[in-house]
Amino acid sequence: MASGTTLPGVLDALPWSRLALWKRRALKTVVAVVALILVSSVLYHYVMLVFEGRSHSYGHSLQVVIETATGTGYGSDSPWESPVSNAFVAVLDLSTFLLVFIIIPYVLRPVLENALSPTFPTSIETSGHVVLCGIEQQSERLIDEFERRDVDYVVVVDDEETALELLERDVPLVFGETTSAETHRNACVDAASAVVVDAEDKRSVSVLLAIGSVDETVRTVVLVDGLERERHLSHAGADRVLTPRHLLGRRIAERVTTEISPARSDSVELGATRSMLELTVFEDSPINGQSVSEVEAGTNEDVTVLGIWTAGRFLGSPDPDTVIDSATTLLLAGATAAVQELEERTYQGRDVAPTVIIAGHGAVGSTVRRELERSTAECVVVDIAAGEAVDVVGDATETGTLREAGVESATVLVVAIRDDDEAIMASLLADRLASELDIIVRMNDDDNRTKVRRAGADYVLSLPEMTGRVLAQEVLREELVSYGRQLKAVRIGADPYAGRALSDTALASAECIVVAIDRDGELHTDVPPTFELRGDEEIVVVGRDEDIGSLPE
Repeated sequence: MASGTTLPGVLDALPWSRLALWKRRALKTVVAVVALILVSSVLYHYVMLVFEGRSHSYGHSLQVVIETATGTGYGSDSPWESPVSNAFVAVLDLSTFLLVFIIIPYVLRPVLENALSPTFPTSIETSGHVVLCGIEQQSERLIDEFERRDVDYVVVVDDEETALELLERDVPLVFGETTSAETHRNACVDAASAVVVDAEDKRSVSVLLAIGSVDETVRTVVLVDGLERERHLSHAGADRVLTPRHLLGRRIAERVTTEISPARSDSVELGATRSMLELTVFEDSPINGQSVSEVEAGTNEDVTVLGIWTAGRFLGSPDPDTVIDSATTLLLAGATAAVQELEERTYQGRDVAPTVIIAGHGAVGSTVRRELERSTAECVVVDIAAGEAVDVVGDATETGTLREAGVESATVLVVAIRDDDEAIMASLLADRLASELDIIVRMNDDDNRTKVRRAGADYVLSLPEMTGRVLAQEVLREELVSYGRQLKAVRIGADPYAGRALSDTALASAECIVVAIDRDGELHTDVPPTFELRGDEEIVVVGRDEDIGSLPE
């Protein structure tokens, strides 16, 4: 061995230094332990010879040291008479004892963890797929959409815990640093149809730059919490920057504004002369107490009631004798003029300078407040923490807080609390304190929509649903009629149903409603079950996201 060269230096120079860390550790430890045993055996042999006057073979000395190191035998040569011999044996005992505490954490633990841990895929071979970089916010919803539509996709993650969860669910993934170009190259970004970046806001720019270094032409959609980095992301190559919470906040503010402004309508255009509307019925609405057939007759049959929300549930094609009350929201479609006239008549008498209480001043609540500043509404903001725009500091699930905010005389309550359970409690309490209050709620879990409606909510919007709809529109190029309503409305091709009557298709048995059929540029909204589809039409369908997603394409 050359002067100045150490054993670790020699080991590092060997080919195995290019192996995984735990393998290098294991090899180095094995070599070091063998060397220690051999050196200790030679020293023990000479201690016995010089200080004890015993002449053993080298093999016997090696056996004694191994027995001491492994704990399978102690003192086979004892007793020792010389103080030097006893001191050497004591040091030998301590060194082998301490060796155990070095080997277990340094070598055995990494080896066991590696053996027991799953192996994550680090590359794929595919094309025409969608790449999801991270699942920080709402990409879970998009994964569900991909699964329903049988769309090829892959998720790129750099967190082992997240990767393990995805692996257990059989979600295709590529494990690697999301800010590394090599990772995106392994995910075949250059052959992808689109990329969705759902990372932490502060990392999104780095992720985009890494993607751009592989392929600058691939379409990229970025999900962010705030708008602060929108310009940076656009400069980094993002084709579309989405802020789901701000979109939801703007949609809620739009809903409030249309209820108090006769000049504005919340209807959705289906064509040049046809529209669709979700209409909330209030205590003082002229149609309160009328039956479904009476409402339709009042519009000269120009408007059809497609469904109603009542008692927390949505009922499609309601019985004509169903009575509408102030706890009902209607889904309507028909001639645009008739729909808007019914909307104006229903909201007639509403306070044009209402008081709107906003419970929760996060991203959604603050957006609602900013949007309503341009309206005639007076906003009262309630939040658990004090802030510049917060009027009442307190818990919105407590009676005293809501009363301090003026809930009993307010027109609208917007519940924008992050926690669904607290949002449900706030809605329940507010409905008991002011039964005529219009309660609009933001939900984070789709499964809680029915519960919050039963608690008293009049209008419910789900953040995951809205995000999924917008992403489907951006990534899958889905032809959405509107993404900001309680139900999803899309245009689908009639080709899978060509040559069959509407009643003989999957649409008849699905939990969806056919709103209209576009044939030769003419929109038909009064479609009988016997309507025969040709295949070149477009069908406007309304329903829950999961029900529409299950329809054949």
